[in-house]
Amino acid sequence: MAAMLLAFLDVLGVNYTSKLDEFMNFIEKIRKYGLIPSFSAESKSPVMLLIDDLPVANGRAAFERLQNCLLLLVRSTQVPTAILLTDYGKEDSADYSARYMEELLQSLERAGACKVAFNPITSSSIKKVLTRICKQKQHNVTAEQIELIAKASGGDIRHAITSLQLFSVKPDIMLSLSSLSTLTPSYSDGRADEINALTSGFSLLFGRDETLSLFHALGKFLHNKRETEAPSVFDQDAFLVRDKFSRLPLKMDAPEKILCQAHGQARPIADFLHENVLDFISDDAMDATGNVASYLSDADLLLSSFRGMLVRCNEAESVLQSAAASVAVRGVLFGNSHPSPSRWHAIRRPKLWQAGQSMLRNQKAMLSQRLIANGGSSFSNVAEIVTEYVPVLKWLGHRAPGVEAHQVFEHHNEAYDDSSERMSLEDGEQFSDDEIEEW
Repeated sequence: MAAMLLAFLDVLGVNYTSKLDEFMNFIEKIRKYGLIPSFSAESKSPVMLLIDDLPVANGRAAFERLQNCLLLLVRSTQVPTAILLTDYGKEDSADYSARYMEELLQSLERAGACKVAFNPITSSSIKKVLTRICKQKQHNVTAEQIELIAKASGGDIRHAITSLQLFSVKPDIMLSLSSLSTLTPSYSDGRADEINALTSGFSLLFGRDETLSLFHALGKFLHNKRETEAPSVFDQDAFLVRDKFSRLPLKMDAPEKILCQAHGQARPIADFLHENVLDFISDDAMDATGNVASYLSDADLLLSSFRGMLVRCNEAESVLQSAAASVAVRGVLFGNSHPSPSRWHAIRRPKLWQAGQSMLRNQKAMLSQRLIANGGSSFSNVAEIVTEYVPVLKWLGHRAPGVEAHQVFEHHNEAYDDSSERMSLEDGEQFSDDEIEEW
């Protein structure tokens, strides 16, 4: 799509420059020449360069360009410089944009920058600032509307002011929302779900994208919280099912929405469910265990074509990835018809990852041993090495080739990054036994 846009602009004779390129050109000029001094001799106040917004870096390559540009600025700037970064959502380890900003912050500190952290501003303080802005700009905004914007800002004053500006452009949506709250009781009782949907959807216009951590999302799926009673009023379009296929309504959003909020990859989600789901099923519910295992096997079948490293940038567009994650999650929710009593559970790292890493290490060791056995060349496959050569060498007590193969394997393994680690949430991250509570 971007290539088509650039080709179209070339036909029109328009030179396109991205915001990242414009920002890098600006930083290059500031770094080399500094700020232009004022023509007034009386103006001798100190000058500071404030960068209150960074261009969007889409992808790892663009992020590295932005990072290198700022590192050069930190090391060679001629004026005091302040860069504003918002760490909202940093706790969500699966959000790659937040992790990029955290990596950028750490690299700037290593280059010599000083970090000054500010606590989130309280909602009452943000409301006072927004009220003062409305009075100065003579905008007619009610106190209820200001409170809604302040709560949705998450303690970020810049986000709150930007939301107020967007609202001032077109406040009709807010007025329509206020009219919903004044509906008659008979109407609101009959269409409560529609009103709640409109209200929640409207709040997203001013609020941030909702995010969940991976373990929070897993807690929702594994605990399988449901309503205690069936709804008294059934939808006319709903169809009847047998009792064994009937389930009470879930006390959560749609599973696909939770997966989207958690930025969950299909393979880690399925592996974590495989490892921990038995702890959340009643000990006597053998049928439920079989149903859950069947759905997780279907998810594994959908994921079987993805061998090796996952291409994260294409994951959201992959139908198989989305379908596999949905089958795994909905299979656990539907199949666990007899959940265990609610209590505190500990979530374990999938042992499948350790087994996969051991298998890959053994395969590399066998390949190295195959080359060493005949002076660097051999026509034997791995199966023959394992079933014929290795047992004979052990029986004869021939250890030298094994030691050399082990050394060669260790040499290659230093720069080797297997697929199991690449499919984890963070490169190089070691999962310990984290705990998830009853969400």
